[in-house]
Amino acid sequence: MKRSTMWMSAAVLILCGSCNGGNTSPNQVKYQVEGVAPDSVATVYLTDQKSNSRVDSAAVTDGTFAFEGTAEKDALMGVVAKDGEWTELFFNDGTPVKINLADKSLKGSSLNERLTDYDVESSRLLNELTSTIERIMQAPEEEQEGMIPEYQEKLGAVADYYKEIFEKEQDNIIPVAFLGSYISMLDTDELEAVLDSTKAYMSHPIAVEKKEAVAMLLQRQKEEAEAANKIIGQKFIDLEEPDVNGKMHSLSEYVGKGKWVLVDFWASWCGPCRAEMPNVVAAYEKYHAKGFDIVGVSFDKDKDAWVKAIDELKMTWTHLSDLKGWENVASGIYGINAIPASLLIDPEGTIVARNLRGEELQKKLEEIFS
Repeated sequence: MKRSTMWMSAAVLILCGSCNGGNTSPNQVKYQVEGVAPDSVATVYLTDQKSNSRVDSAAVTDGTFAFEGTAEKDALMGVVAKDGEWTELFFNDGTPVKINLADKSLKGSSLNERLTDYDVESSRLLNELTSTIERIMQAPEEEQEGMIPEYQEKLGAVADYYKEIFEKEQDNIIPVAFLGSYISMLDTDELEAVLDSTKAYMSHPIAVEKKEAVAMLLQRQKEEAEAANKIIGQKFIDLEEPDVNGKMHSLSEYVGKGKWVLVDFWASWCGPCRAEMPNVVAAYEKYHAKGFDIVGVSFDKDKDAWVKAIDELKMTWTHLSDLKGWENVASGIYGINAIPASLLIDPEGTIVARNLRGEELQKKLEEIFS
């Protein structure tokens, strides 16, 4: 399995290493691994996927290697060449396995052979997704937005394949091997279904740990959202940043002066921000004459890209930015850690709503100005 920093992981050690001989506990079973490796490989490693650690190593002699020992029953293990990207996964179910690192094949129990087939295909799809992301990142900024549909298609293909695995194999532990990657793509409702404790795979130690980690993450996000929403009903906090001409302006020049003001946090490089901008432009054109104003606060670093986006997107309102990216002073003052984001502030300077987008923004403004 190709490793990627895109996917969530949790690491708690459960194996103390490979043991040759000796007594075994009721939860431990013997593993026997034989394999072949390319001529260029001198050493291979046996890994524990739960702890993300190496538990043994073996020299490759005449293109072959072997491991033998005991580990927790059904532990998710892997064999990888030194400096290799591909890890051949298998569950320690007591059936000997034969591995070919050259062609990514495995012979063993029916469960482990199916796991390998799934792993090869999912890794192919992940490689396509990674390549697409790399091409987008390397493309000129003006071309990146047009490449987003391709990224969404590749991401959807990966998610659909994981969904297929979880539906076909829900009565066994195969989904455990893909759980970390899959849950990183799901919303809260979907997470609850996948992490349902009645599923057979959810009894596996890795799955239990993942569920605990997700629960902690969701709780932290809930607490952060609650903290952020505490500013609703509070007076705005002033800040000072330069406009596109370098002239310094305070937010208080525009807010609390008798108009409804949307403070819009965005950036030229932010795809979702650009996708939302036609809606913001429409709101400005419809309600500006009635007392609605916008102050854009950009998280850009490149001034030329910032100014160009303002023109391209027809954003004809006030724009401010200290050009410090995520270090923008607004980030600390208002706790902005994701964009697009916004604050709707009433004529007296009180924050009345946060992160209104799409229809929510239009409905709120219609309510105010009708």
